[in-house]
Amino acid sequence: MISAPTRGKKIQGKAVVIYPDHKKYRVAESFKRKGFNKPKAGKIRFVDFPPSLVKELEACISQLKKQGLKQGKGGHVDLLFIDPKENGPWPYSQRKIQGLMRRVCKAAGLQSRNPHDLQHTYASMLLMAHKSPAFVKKQLGHSTIDTTVDIYGHWIDEEGRDGLKDALKISEVVPNPDGKSHIIAYKPKRLQ
Repeated sequence: MISAPTRGKKIQGKAVVIYPDHKKYRVAESFKRKGFNKPKAGKIRFVDFPPSLVKELEACISQLKKQGLKQGKGGHVDLLFIDPKENGPWPYSQRKIQGLMRRVCKAAGLQSRNPHDLQHTYASMLLMAHKSPAFVKKQLGHSTIDTTVDIYGHWIDEEGRDGLKDALKISEVVPNPDGKSHIIAYKPKRLQ
């Protein structure tokens, strides 16, 4: 759930504080059934986003401030995505977002998807782009790296295998001038 700005370089609301200069936002609360609660795993986390999204968020916030001033509510913005059909300043519910995704998928001729699938896509894309599983864990708010690797580990390719010898510098660490085996318990069978 993304909330919106107050002042200066830090854009802040109830659930999220956005730091445009650092290209990240702080998730401090989640929203469900017209209530704000602790986020996933009960921990505050920071999520990075691309610079292009910072510009879009700043433009959206600027527009919301202008609307608030025109309506006599002032220039303070608490939430970015307020559901206009609700009585009061409530963000869109999970159920409404799910329904919207179903309609969009149907209109595009795609199989219906859940909004949570977007998280899977995000994590998979990061790992396929060779981002650290520790970084992906932080982005998703998983409590342990095991959770991240168990769910998304199949997206981590074996590209690094080619450079294994160089990475371990085997020839420098364990010189082998005579070609004998370094595995002590190993004795090759002789052919008779």
